[in-house]
Amino acid sequence: MCVHYFSNTSIVKLLWDTHNTDPITIGYFSHYTADKRERGMMKLKVAQNVLKTGKSVKVSDGVTAAKHCVSGCGYTGATQTPRIDDLSDISKSIDGANRSKESVVEKSRDRNFATVAVTATETIVQEAPEPRGIPVFGTLLSFILAGGPKRQHEYVDRRHKELGSVYRERLGPITAVFVNSTHEFRRVFRLEGSAPKHFLPEAWTLYNETRKCRRGLLFMDGEEWIYFRKILNKVMLAPDPTNLMFQPCQDAAVELREKWQKQIKTDAVITNLQVQLYQWSLEAMMATLMGSCWHYYKQQLSRDFEVLAEVLYKIFEYSAKLSVIPAKLAMNLRFPVWRKFVASADIAFEIVRTLVPEMTTLGGDGLLKKMMDEGIRAEDAICIVTDFILAAGDTTATTLQWTLLLLCNYPEKQEELFEQLKDVPQRDLLRVPLLKGVIKESFRLYPIAPFISRYLPKDSVIGNYFVPKGELLVLSLYSSGRDAANFSQPNEFLPERWIRTEKGTYQGVMHPHGSLPFALGARSCIGRKLAEIQISLALAQLVKSFKIECINKDQVELILHLISVPSKSIKLKLTERT
Repeated sequence: MCVHYFSNTSIVKLLWDTHNTDPITIGYFSHYTADKRERGMMKLKVAQNVLKTGKSVKVSDGVTAAKHCVSGCGYTGATQTPRIDDLSDISKSIDGANRSKESVVEKSRDRNFATVAVTATETIVQEAPEPRGIPVFGTLLSFILAGGPKRQHEYVDRRHKELGSVYRERLGPITAVFVNSTHEFRRVFRLEGSAPKHFLPEAWTLYNETRKCRRGLLFMDGEEWIYFRKILNKVMLAPDPTNLMFQPCQDAAVELREKWQKQIKTDAVITNLQVQLYQWSLEAMMATLMGSCWHYYKQQLSRDFEVLAEVLYKIFEYSAKLSVIPAKLAMNLRFPVWRKFVASADIAFEIVRTLVPEMTTLGGDGLLKKMMDEGIRAEDAICIVTDFILAAGDTTATTLQWTLLLLCNYPEKQEELFEQLKDVPQRDLLRVPLLKGVIKESFRLYPIAPFISRYLPKDSVIGNYFVPKGELLVLSLYSSGRDAANFSQPNEFLPERWIRTEKGTYQGVMHPHGSLPFALGARSCIGRKLAEIQISLALAQLVKSFKIECINKDQVELILHLISVPSKSIKLKLTERT
């Protein structure tokens, strides 16, 4: 077996000696000069169908030819063996390799040609494993019998236990590579590119097309996304947006607490928790966007909020059902689930599109004004804010539900949190370590988005498996968050695990990236700081004011409506603290 390096013809062929000594081409390198620092970088394009052989090469050499020819392949002799991430960037150095007796580099009389001796070794790059299915239907029947979309997080977790940290599967109309390794998570975010692309439910994109909707940041790609994301990063993330967010979120938290104090005078049980928390979340978002002028308009909009809270839940429920069948088929045949999805989305957009233009006209002194001061036009602000309202209401509300449920299930943790909060001044609440730990632990056990998706812009290797450009990658956060390799006692609620020791380390957290509620990289959640502030302040108000119990007779479980939601309505019994 040998590697041929043709510097002038811009081609390097990897030739493989099979048992009958017939060489076969298993891939090729193309040579180009990028810049002075990258001069001589080689670009590898490996044909996916050839990689099914599951073989690779080992090299014992440290010369420049080897550096250009075989970086990205398995080899020995280097002082440090690099992993391959992006197959198009194979300029990793193998300087310092031992020039052993096995090293063979022969330069022919033709100065444009060199040969590097290589030997076959263990599998490095191969096809990701796949579960066995049946013709035509694949594994769809297994998926449905396991609970379908509602139980997809559990189904995928079992597949990881069966097939490993990286595997490929077709679920319904979608084929994806599933990943639950924290190391590979970081690699995916490194390789996602400057304008990462993610998966969007087909039902949503079809709705946008049929209704001719122009949508916000969630639906943008490419240069358009980069332009608006840079502006919103200034507004939402850097350097410190707390001054714009703290008081509106604190006011919304106090209002929720006062509302419940009145309510429990006649009935100690909060039975419509989901709707009430949706309203709280929407009001906190609106107050943050509009600032001080929100106070003058919220009463006339309260009825709209009640309706919006109800239909938002339905949108996600129907979206999940439409993920199992081709949404286009459901639309063309006018399945009942498609009609219900469209009806719910129509109501939500009618409310928001009436509301948001008024907000842009009123201006105020909140985040919306800051966006427009940074150069976002009113018509663009309407699209962006519409998606903010539709996305933020369910995510923060549902996270607070899960956190309250956990504190009910672990009353000793609830009391410990109360003791730490009771004497803390309002402005210092966000600094309470246990409060942060409780919320982080809730995110770990009940990630609001149990899967994060990316389409990588180049052929890549994830966990030693080849992933072609444009294939869907799905990061399994539910699985990684409950993996004993990442967290000790992974199924236990231990918020103290997130409190740093004097040495700056965590106890019981081996790999913190096993929990990524807001993702990483360029397309990480733009609303992260707002969500953390909202949830922290509301939770602090409620725990300081009430002893909270869950009175559901049956266990509340996690199911998916695209996001993680409780399997049944959570009923809370409140006792006011004295």
